[in-house]
Amino acid sequence: MVIWITGISGTGKTTLGKHFLKKTKSKFIYFDGDDFRRIFYNDIKYTLKDRNINAQRLTRLVKYLSKQKLNLIVSANITSRKYRSWCRKNIKDYIEVFIDAEIKNLISRDYKKLYSRAIKKKLKNVVGINIPFKKPISSDIYITNNSTKSNFLKKIKIIKQYIKRKKIK
Repeated sequence: MVIWITGISGTGKTTLGKHFLKKTKSKFIYFDGDDFRRIFYNDIKYTLKDRNINAQRLTRLVKYLSKQKLNLIVSANITSRKYRSWCRKNIKDYIEVFIDAEIKNLISRDYKKLYSRAIKKKLKNVVGINIPFKKPISSDIYITNNSTKSNFLKKIKIIKQYIKRKKIK
């Protein structure tokens, strides 16, 4: 099973993924988009072209690992609908979780300072500011994160209920 948590920076992908990993009784391997880039020594930038290279690398690795019967939680934004669609077609027991949040909330939470630097034109290639984000149109689970962290983390039950309802193992 692959649970892929997507959304733009600051929506809570990592927070939700790590919390799910901690709370679930099943065995999962966790992948974070930022950590995945570090594995390759940050050899690519954040242009749309480079983001697609990264998406291709990550999606292929996730497919390979899932074929080995490993359960994965992936917290990573895939900017392109093309790669999200590829995952759905090529990865067995793929669950896409889209986390959405209002841009004003993302700017106020901006712990990486991406949005503030992009708004001041000190940083390029920030999804949601310089690069348009095409929201997923067929996510299995849609979650909003415009509230408190504790309220947000309670939404893990939505993922657990989905897995149970679909009888995915």
